Amino acid sequence: MANTSLPAAAGLGTFERWLSIWVALAIGAGLLLGNLFPGLFGALAALEIASVNLPVAVLIWAMVYPMMVGVDFGSLARAGDKPKGLVVTLVVNWLIKPFTMAALGVLFFNYVFAGLIPPDDAQAYLAGVILLGAAPCTAMVFVWSNLTRGDATYTLVQVSVNDVVMVFAFAPIVAFLLGVTDIVVP
Repeated sequence: MANTSLPAAAGLGTFERWLSIWVALAIGAGLLLGNLFPGLFGALAALEIASVNLPVAVLIWAMVYPMMVGVDFGSLARAGDKPKGLVVTLVVNWLIKPFTMAALGVLFFNYVFAGLIPPDDAQAYLAGVILLGAAPCTAMVFVWSNLTRGDATYTLVQVSVNDVVMVFAFAPIVAFLLGVTDIVVP
């Protein structure tokens, strides 16, 4: 019997093209529902084990699962044949992004919006920007790779290497940036 499967269409589909709109609508729906049903969302927030929110854990797994089923574990050894993507990812995630996020945080919270935000709140927001800026979101890497029909195996290698680097680099980078900005995080 002849193979009648068609190759994936090139470019982004309708969902992917309008993703920013879908995200904005989801945020709006979340805000509306949270205000209409605060008890329900309080109950969902209370579903925790070891300080991990179970609904969030399930939703993150749902984000990662579609990409993970496409991984060809037999070809993991060949991922090093294309080092350029891995090098770009490491340089951006660990040498550019944390420092850029900290600089933008200082610019906006200490200067641009200084008159609008109380100083203690500005320092807390800045600490949050530094913590988030130094942590690559691995679940979103899987989602974007899946949306753009990327190589699932190569994506797994990129995420895994970033996670290993995160174990060693996150704390020193965050400590340095928090120290430079004179922020104490308990």
